Amino acid sequence: MADSRDRAAAQLAWRYFENNWNPDTGMVNAVDGLTWATWWDQGSAMLGIHAARQLGLISATEFNEKLSILFQTLEQLPLPTTKLPNKAYSTETAAMRTLSNRSDPNGTSGWSALDLGRYLVALHIIKTHYPEFCDRINTIVTRYDLNQSVKDGWLWGSGAGRNGLNYWQEGRLGYEQYAAYGFKLWGIEADNALYNPPTQRVTVDGVELIVDQRDINSSGASNHLTNDPYLLWGIELGLPDTVQPQIENLLQVQVNRHANTGILTAVNEDALDRKPYFLYYSVYADSRHWPATDVNGKNHPDLRFLSTKAAFAWSSLFPGNDYCQTLRQTVQNLADEQKGYLSGRYENPDLGSNKAINVNTNAIILESLLYKARNGQPIAHIS
Repeated sequence: MADSRDRAAAQLAWRYFENNWNPDTGMVNAVDGLTWATWWDQGSAMLGIHAARQLGLISATEFNEKLSILFQTLEQLPLPTTKLPNKAYSTETAAMRTLSNRSDPNGTSGWSALDLGRYLVALHIIKTHYPEFCDRINTIVTRYDLNQSVKDGWLWGSGAGRNGLNYWQEGRLGYEQYAAYGFKLWGIEADNALYNPPTQRVTVDGVELIVDQRDINSSGASNHLTNDPYLLWGIELGLPDTVQPQIENLLQVQVNRHANTGILTAVNEDALDRKPYFLYYSVYADSRHWPATDVNGKNHPDLRFLSTKAAFAWSSLFPGNDYCQTLRQTVQNLADEQKGYLSGRYENPDLGSNKAINVNTNAIILESLLYKARNGQPIAHIS
């Protein structure tokens, strides 16, 4: 990295991994100091470690050690009878856990197709860039019955019910396509998820956007339109031409909100440092503009925040855009020197920084810096 500002940011983000990588399992904690993670988190972790190696933060020896320990864990990972990874695991012991971090020895939590999609993207990128791990990764993925995650061309997930697992279509526009690409990389086609999502057009702050028709009222799940899936899609895989207008409009609507309100805007799903501890901050969801909703759908407009990972990703994807560079400059030092980058800062100046520290923020910062160092080439591609 020629840019000293980028090197300083990369080193700060890597601090999270230094503190939260577990030498017994090779897994990385989802949240600073919490020995628990989902497969979305482990996908981020692998890509963060990959970025650190490519950026020269760690040696080939250290990289190989970290990945070798992780793959040994994955080769022996306890799986439920579904033959798909449970929703969450202990990063200390690799034992199955619930999403609320309770013991789940029989894997009754089910699986998340979206989380598995990100995990599959990461495994494929590692396999592509490091052929020496190819056989081990193929063996790991062969353990999974990935076809269970696709039904009638849609992604399907599951969760605990009174009489065993309940099953449902999983994913809304953006997340659904990103995850489906993860499955496609491994030969599992979810055609409807990829190519036929039910969409409609809405206008927010003067910008036309495409959103999912399936909202909380019609489907029981919210149709969050937020930055995360589009930014990851762009940085990791490269956006198809058909999706380029959507990401440009997604940026423009946030630029417009800033122009209208004076509030620097970069929405995302993210952890919080206070109750309810996690929010989906979206441009649009369930007929509302700019909602910040918890997992139960309750809106918390007082906790809207600027997302650090979104700011870094936008700045790398659009290096010539002044607004994106302002976002980056604003979050450049939004970190704990000993622990890594904070999730963001609240839009309400009285609340200050969102001091939650997690793997997704720090991994996506490293990925964004790698994308920039590769002059805008998606990190899945061999340069």
